[in-house]
Amino acid sequence: MKGGATGVAGTAVSKRPIGSGADHSLMRELNRSLVLDVIKENSPISRAAIAKQTSLAKPTVSAIIDDLIAEGLVREIGPGQTTSGGGRPPILLEFNGRSQFLVGIQVGVKRTTIVVADARGEELERTEMSTPHGDASAALQRISESVHRSVAAAGASLKRLGAVGVCLPGLVDLHTGVCLLAPNLGWKDVPVAATLTASLGVPVYVVNTVDAALVVEHVEGVARGAQDAVLLYIGRGIGAAFITEGRLLHGASGLAGEIGHCHLPGASQPCNCGKVGCLEAEADARAIVRAVREAVASGRGTTLDGSDEDLRAEDVAAAAAEGDELSLEVLRDAGRRIGVAVSWLINLFNPQIVVIGGGIAGAGEPLLGPLREAALEHALPQATSQVEIKPWAFGPNATVRGAVLVALQYAETYYRVIFQG
Repeated sequence: MKGGATGVAGTAVSKRPIGSGADHSLMRELNRSLVLDVIKENSPISRAAIAKQTSLAKPTVSAIIDDLIAEGLVREIGPGQTTSGGGRPPILLEFNGRSQFLVGIQVGVKRTTIVVADARGEELERTEMSTPHGDASAALQRISESVHRSVAAAGASLKRLGAVGVCLPGLVDLHTGVCLLAPNLGWKDVPVAATLTASLGVPVYVVNTVDAALVVEHVEGVARGAQDAVLLYIGRGIGAAFITEGRLLHGASGLAGEIGHCHLPGASQPCNCGKVGCLEAEADARAIVRAVREAVASGRGTTLDGSDEDLRAEDVAAAAAEGDELSLEVLRDAGRRIGVAVSWLINLFNPQIVVIGGGIAGAGEPLLGPLREAALEHALPQATSQVEIKPWAFGPNATVRGAVLVALQYAETYYRVIFQG
């Protein structure tokens, strides 16, 4: 389900200059990124202050800054204050947030969200549209047309578009940006990256929805600073994403994390993948709604309308919050099933934090309480002594924000080196 690069690369390499024993081109790119990071975080700043913070030689800093100025990423903004020792005042530098623009696209089952951001990743324009269904090529064409309109509405230009990040609910080939399978979209072997690149004329990087959510939670959310983290996404399907030693784990083909298609002992519900007893067939949002409907059909009382074709797991969560016994029971059962899977993740990856995301994460303690209990019951005590299990911080905005961060960090040479070289 995985694909593309993420915002977690910055934690994979310490922020200090690389020694002369390293490959020269790699050393230069990493030092360039180091200088750019310092300017972003400390603008306005002088060349001397940059050299002091990075421990790089002043000629090295000057050469890097000359390149960044030539590329429009950095600009001089005038003299600063003279130091106590006298002499000429330093020329101050700042990062040019309008040096390029980025686009993040979240393709959901029902809705597609497009965000245009500046070079800092700050949102400038947001567009929402119904996800085009049917022919994938036609759908991508409509999405591309919407990107064109959004970029124009943001006052940006395709000529200054640095990269596009796309997240979608399906299996994504890490290296090619091909959507191998997205059953809920009706997509199979769709060249998403190549198609959008041809239309937009900029690099496009494709990730799975779960990866995108973990990226933003790791960079800006509840997993910030964690070197080892897991996100379990529960929506129309269940998937996981992993950060180990500060790096996103993709697997050999970018498909790591398909825990939703692991078999639950004793389970027999048919799954969309063609097998039976998969975790997501027993405990995802659709399974929760199905459990309510089956209970209503058997005569159970509830405040919910079991015949409502538009009944959602979020409706079950809302009813549980109002004390509906059937809803509480269904969420408790689903939570315990998911908690067993969380225990597998804890035992396998020994994370500092397990983040619970997806629409049903909003159910809160009626789901998360039983989930934690089952996870702690079935995982090794030594592995659970330090782990936290928390709902995501960004909620439904996590995935498109993650797509923006993918675009942001792929647009910078540092991340291309780390993930491609």
